[in-house]
Parts: sequence; C-alpha cells; structure tokens
Amino acid sequence: MGEIYLLGLDLGISSLKAALFTAEGQLVHVEQDEYMIYPEGDRVEVDPQVYWTPMARAIRRLLERWSGPPEAIAAVSVSSHAETVIPIAADGQPARKALVWMDNRSQPEADELLEQMGLRKVLEISGQPDIGPIWPVTKFRWLSKHEPETVQRTAAFLLPEDYILFRLSGKFAGEYSLWSSSLVLDIRRKVLSEEMLAFAGISAHQIPPLYPSGTAIGTVCATCAAETGLSTRTVVVTGAIDQACAAIAAGNVRPGIVTESTGSVLALVATIPEPIFDAETRVPCHIHALPDMYCLLPWNTTGGLTLKWFKDRFALDLSQQAEASGQDVYTLLTDAAAEIAPGSDGLIMLPHLEGAFFPEYNNQARGVFFGFTLSHTRAHFTRAILEAVAYMIRRDLEGLARLGVSAGELRVLGGGAKSKLWSQIKADVCNLPVVMPSHGEAAVLGAAMLAAVGIGLVPDIPSAANLMVKEGERLYPNPAAHAVYEAAYRLYGNLYEKVKDLYPDCSVIQSAAAA
Repeated sequence: MGEIYLLGLDLGISSLKAALFTAEGQLVHVEQDEYMIYPEGDRVEVDPQVYWTPMARAIRRLLERWSGPPEAIAAVSVSSHAETVIPIAADGQPARKALVWMDNRSQPEADELLEQMGLRKVLEISGQPDIGPIWPVTKFRWLSKHEPETVQRTAAFLLPEDYILFRLSGKFAGEYSLWSSSLVLDIRRKVLSEEMLAFAGISAHQIPPLYPSGTAIGTVCATCAAETGLSTRTVVVTGAIDQACAAIAAGNVRPGIVTESTGSVLALVATIPEPIFDAETRVPCHIHALPDMYCLLPWNTTGGLTLKWFKDRFALDLSQQAEASGQDVYTLLTDAAAEIAPGSDGLIMLPHLEGAFFPEYNNQARGVFFGFTLSHTRAHFTRAILEAVAYMIRRDLEGLARLGVSAGELRVLGGGAKSKLWSQIKADVCNLPVVMPSHGEAAVLGAAMLAAVGIGLVPDIPSAANLMVKEGERLYPNPAAHAVYEAAYRLYGNLYEKVKDLYPDCSVIQSAAAA
C-alpha cells in the first residue's frame, strides 16, 4: 500500500479551498476559488450550483497539479460556513434557490419566535443567545408561510456542508456542530426539537440524518468522480462548522485552550466539557467537532473585513504599488503601521462597520475613529484598526472569563494571523502569549483531520492533533506596550458607551438621504 493522502475542503462565505495533506498533516497542495453572491435588498438567494461548480473545479485543478493517483486519497471531509438553507427535492435537484444566511426577509418570523418562546427558552434549546433572521429556523418558517409548495416538494433541507457532502457522496447527511446554528437542534440532548420544528412548519424527516463529526457516510459517487476526478474508493466523512474545524487544526482539543480567527468576521472558540447557557452574558454555545465537547463561540461581524474596507477605500495607491511590485498590499499597510507607537498616538477606532454582535448586540452600531489630529497619518489609522480588533478580542475573552472559562494562551488563525505585528498587538492588548499557525490553511487541515478519524487512521481527534498539528512562532506580551493598551482599552470601552445612544440618529439620517 502506498502513501495515504487526505483531502480537506472549506466552503467559505465568498471563497473556497481544496487542500491535500499527507497522513502526518503536511500540506501537499492547495487550490482556491471564489464565487459571488449579489444581495437584492433583504432578498439574498443563489443557485446552489454556485457553491459546487467552483468546488469541483478546485478539486479537479488540485488533482491535475498534484499529478498523483486519485486512489491514494483515502478520505475527504468538509469545513463550511453555516445558516444558508438549501432545499433539495427527492430527485436530488434544488426545490428552489438557496436562502443565503444574509437573507433578512425572515425578520418577522424571528420576531414571532421571540414573542412565542422567549429568548431564554430558545437559548436553552439551541445555545444561541440572539434571535434574528440569520438562523435557519426563521427561514424554514418563512418558506412555510410564503412558499408552502416548496416545503412540500423538499425532501431534505441542507446546510452548506451537507450540500457538499451530498454532491460528493450522493447521500443526505449532516452533523451536529453545523446544525447547532439552525435553532432546530436541542444541543444538550443532540436531538431535533419538536417545538422548534413545529414553529418552523417542517417535518423531522426533512432534516438529513445527523452524525458526529468525523463519521464515514459512504464513498465518492460516480457523478462526483466524473465531475472532479476523485476516485469512487475515496471515503466521504462528515466535517464540522468552519470555526470548529479551524480550532482543532490549531490544537484546540481540550478545555483551557482558546483560538481566535480574524477572517472577514472575528470569532473565538473556547472548548468546554458541558454546554453553558447564560442569558446575561449571551455567549453563543455550539456542539464541538470533538465528541462530547462543546464550544463557546463569541463572534463579531467585522474583523479582518474592517482592514479590507480601509484598504479598498483609502489605499488604492498601495494596491497599485503592490500589484506592480508583486508585493502583498496588507504587508505594505502593516509595515507602515509597525512604525507607529502602541496606542496610535491617541487614535481609537470602534470597528462596528456592520453593527455589533457580542457583547454589544447592537445592529445600529457604526464605525468610529476618535482622537485624530493633523499629525495622524494613514499608518496611524491602519494601526488603530489592528488595535480595535484586538480590543474586541479582549472584550470577548472577558465575557468568557465571566462564565468561568479562562485562557492561558491565545492561538490565532485566519488571514489576520499572517501578520506578526497584528499577532503581537493581540498579545500586548490581551496580556497573553499568542501562538501563530505554522501555515494558513487551518479549516482545511481540520477537515483533513476529521477525514483521518473517519477512516480509522487515528482513533480520535486529539490523536489527529498530536500527529498532524504543528505550532508556529510563540509571541509574548510586551509589558510596556501592555501598559499603554490598558489606558487605550479603557478609552475604547468608554467611547462606545458615550456614542451608542447616537447611533439611531445615524440610521435616521441615512434613511432620509436614501428617500
């Protein structure tokens, strides 16, 4: 028998990856592709093929560039974002377009859920401390009310990971970590909630069978093999929600470890042995990829997206310079920011460009730059953004601490982890050691680890972590910088409290201008 390889797939909110690993976790090759979704006001729908076509293309391109035998890929598993609802008819075709997680038409249904059940009851069933149109249960109810014929025609309501598993194997299957975000799963008992299903107006048989992460569900089907070049011998294994996949890829496989991912959004994952439902602190709780484990998952809608916004709007010249020289534009931005002292010479940012989630839960929140003068430069603003994200992380960590969940170190992931400066700022602000990744492919590595578990290559996820996870550089807090950030962090918190009552006025002005 030759060398064994594992394929990890990651379906993000606008891009996707296919990555090949050895059985020891060494990255062999990775391919990336993108897809576009175009919102039409509150309506955000997409043909599910938009997810599969670039994924199949990435897999085929990977196999062509690797040039190894497809039969050597023993297993494949999937990491994905959550909440998008994909109704599939009995013939395997979409019953309608997918309702993307950003689709807000089910806000009235979210209001109904809050009125009928109350936040505490929803929290104790689902682990989710906020009720909004993002959650699939509200989208199910919206379909039941507005498109009952679609519900009747639907054999299975799939979430994004489920859909990729379906296209790989031809089978309907889901897993607990991803369905934790649906609100129809009782996460303590790991069974579907009859009360939530009744509210949704759908039947239990329309939910795919749910399994633990790392469960083999079959092999690659003939149709998928023809589309991708994969072998029909390759085993298909259930994956996990993207944040859980990334967490296990960083070695977050036991209580006491916290990972942080600065991608488009900002998310923390704290591994815990039992679910924690706290209506006051309001930290989301999910079933983990790890069996019999849970995770607290505070997140915010703008993390790295804030820096991207700044780059796109105020650094066009750097983007052109980077393209001409073959450099990375973010490196140019952060290199300049590294020349600015901690605290950005009194410039503070509130990075709430699309509202604030945990712990503020304020949809009307807006971004703020405070304290700038004629002496402040673009580099100051860049550094203030990096520091603002670090302040959000510290607030999240303090929320976890109020629940008795402490962090001895912070393991950083996502695009933000590529920046040593940003990682050092996080260490200095949070006064914690920060462990950088050995490479930037955490979610797909986590999926590959689950693939290894699914075929019995390793007995469990911690064993997979011991074998396949390699730590990167470890950074320690700078006491002098931390002292500066103590004062800056207090100002950050006070600033939000001072301006939060003004945010509704921004909305009024914006609405008046649009009228």
